[in-house]
Amino acid sequence: MKRSLITLITVCILIAGSAHPQAKLDDAVATRIREYLAPFAAASNLSGSVLVARKGQILFEQSYGMANYEWQIPNSAKTRFHIASVSKAFTAAAILRLQEQGRLQVSDTIAHYLPDFPQGDRITLDNLLTHSSGIPDINGIEGIDIFERSPHTLEQVVAKFAGLPLEFAPGSKQSYSNSNYNLLALILEKVSGESYENYLRRHILEPAGMKDSGVDDDASRLIPYAASGYNPAGISGFENASYLDWSNKTGNGNLYSTVDDLYRFDRALNTDILLKRATQQKYFVEADDNFYGWYIWNQRLGHRLLAAKGHGPGFTAELDRYPDDDVTVILLCNSYGTASQKPISEALEAIVFGQEPPPTTPQRAVTISETLLASYAGQYQYGPDYFDPNAKFTLTTKDGFLLMHIGDRNAALVPVSETAFLERTFFGHIEMTKDAAGKVTGLTCRYGDKNFTAHRL
Repeated sequence: MKRSLITLITVCILIAGSAHPQAKLDDAVATRIREYLAPFAAASNLSGSVLVARKGQILFEQSYGMANYEWQIPNSAKTRFHIASVSKAFTAAAILRLQEQGRLQVSDTIAHYLPDFPQGDRITLDNLLTHSSGIPDINGIEGIDIFERSPHTLEQVVAKFAGLPLEFAPGSKQSYSNSNYNLLALILEKVSGESYENYLRRHILEPAGMKDSGVDDDASRLIPYAASGYNPAGISGFENASYLDWSNKTGNGNLYSTVDDLYRFDRALNTDILLKRATQQKYFVEADDNFYGWYIWNQRLGHRLLAAKGHGPGFTAELDRYPDDDVTVILLCNSYGTASQKPISEALEAIVFGQEPPPTTPQRAVTISETLLASYAGQYQYGPDYFDPNAKFTLTTKDGFLLMHIGDRNAALVPVSETAFLERTFFGHIEMTKDAAGKVTGLTCRYGDKNFTAHRL
């Protein structure tokens, strides 16, 4: 009896000892993540919740900033964020689920379900799911910002773009269009006989155990623990995002969720609860653009990645899944600043894989003289390679920083040295250029891995 007890104790010690290295490794990963994120939080460039998991174990989960800056209510794991275009992954899953049930086929045309939709006999559901329909993006329609301030039904939203000419022949190319997923939501309702909200709740959210997620299609409805949406303002502040009635985003971007619930969605996709493995293997394949709700790369950091990304007024969201490694990174933010996507998400994933994260743009604001700051004020123009070719913009001084007026947008440029600035909204690094006499001639701007040059007018 005594010998058996000794043997049992020895086995327990060996098991505990063998688990210890992995526990130490997980702790080290969590520490690196925490240290990496600290400067972003300190500079108010991270407001939201972060979750990192590997092989079914949560390695790191923490919240930063405020769910409501007016009332100083901190973000937490309970905070519900709008996830914008991450919603597309749910709409696509719902359509594929209906196909598995034999209630539709993605090879069907729009006309099969919406006979009156112009040229609907030329466009398939697969075209909608892969952004190869040629239907213009509703977000680019003139006056859409005013239209979306009021509630609209799915039929009214679809009618807004239904009569527009196609931008290209269906299936001939890909071009991201939110209109595609408005149409998919309407077709889902026609096929299922349920509202988009009810179908997702009964067939996607509830089976996945997502009790803190839902569809925001009624502005009068209270959403417990909902975060308010903000834009970066000034050196470290925020301002309220423009108003949007989220009913206009049905199908393409009006879900809300928590980091824990999105992790439940990730876990459900690792099983046959929502979609069969064969379905995922057939449709979740590498593509040039968003494909069935995901950006899919066979190689990022040397691993296969499925990424769902969202931007909406006052919110950014990211759900990154490395299915072959069972690694998941989730970032939900109630600020339109995109640091959560570039560089944060890729950096956290590099840390999990034992790699060095990419270098980040300096964030700590420094004080420079008003005279020097004023010397940078003026008009500038980007070249033809910029996102908006040959765009002109103006720099003005304000309270220790520069304000960039470009199009209908104002962006704060935070001084991080006497010649360098951080553009907080899109997390760009701006370096002023001067000639031999010290006269300001222009600037260079780096967004992610892209560099743009602007000359002073």
